[in-house]
Amino acid sequence: MHTVRQLSKFIAPLSLVLLAACQTTQGPSTAATEPAAQPATAPQAAQPEPATTLPQAGAPAQEQGAPVAVYIADTAEQTGWTPVNLQSGTLYVNPQPIITRSDLSGVQAGSNKQGDGLLALELSEQGKTKIADATTQNPNKRLALVVGRTLLAVPGYSTPVTSGQLIFAVGTEENATTAARAIAGVPPGEAGASGAGTGAIGGAAPAAR
Repeated sequence: MHTVRQLSKFIAPLSLVLLAACQTTQGPSTAATEPAAQPATAPQAAQPEPATTLPQAGAPAQEQGAPVAVYIADTAEQTGWTPVNLQSGTLYVNPQPIITRSDLSGVQAGSNKQGDGLLALELSEQGKTKIADATTQNPNKRLALVVGRTLLAVPGYSTPVTSGQLIFAVGTEENATTAARAIAGVPPGEAGASGAGTGAIGGAAPAAR
């Protein structure tokens, strides 16, 4: 796996409505965290700490880290999609993930200039193709980020997502760091260059739905 790019380079428009501060409820089988919408802000360059690299394929299972997946979701009922109960209503999630660990080349945690925690997933070429195809075929829906069994973010998109990085607002920088370390398989409290880096992430203003 390749190391992710520096945080200050996460400036490509994702056409995502970045969602922040969460409240947690239990869905049928997934712990759902319901973010509140935040306004888009202009990029702010920063010098991040070293990025996290994902474990190499073939590493022992215990070193692979938490399962991670991105699904297409919608607030409107869809046949065959899994309902997840949120405080504001029901989210319907396509049970077939479009992005999994095998589509990632790296992960990093950081924050924007307001201090909102951001989790950045670096996509492989295969992952970029899959996310572009899925968001083209399913316009004006949402991307549901699930780490382990926890729904961390459900940003909406208004145009196909063609960036090589997916950036999700997950409430606090601590949340982002915890999620990044879990995905990378870094034990809590372990330090080193391979640990999850933190810093300010700049992002171009996303297109609101």
